[in-house]
Amino acid sequence: MGNRACVIFFDHNRVSPTVYLHWHGDAVPRWLDQLKATMHGRFGDAAYAAARFVGICHANIEGNLSLGIWSNALSLADLRRTDEMEAESPGNAGIVVVDTSDFSWRAYGGYLAGSQGRRP
Repeated sequence: MGNRACVIFFDHNRVSPTVYLHWHGDAVPRWLDQLKATMHGRFGDAAYAAARFVGICHANIEGNLSLGIWSNALSLADLRRTDEMEAESPGNAGIVVVDTSDFSWRAYGGYLAGSQGRRP
């Protein structure tokens, strides 16, 4: 049913909307590396990181399908709860939570959970 991933960014006081990818879950680590380079000089900003990540996704995904954004009710505390994050996972690649202070990430509920990005 796809190669789904949900990506959420956070900074010291807010959580971004959820970025949904239907077919490109395996590209998330590579696109996050690209995002980190793009955000050089503006770390710690979840809103801008999410927007720029969507831009990277948009540049790599043709057509009008397979990329979405939706609001969520997640708090900073929720992002640290493994059970909460696994419940949010769409399966496949899982849900990826990105700390914009250094662009480390941790994945839950999918195959990316076995290969954490930088600091868990």
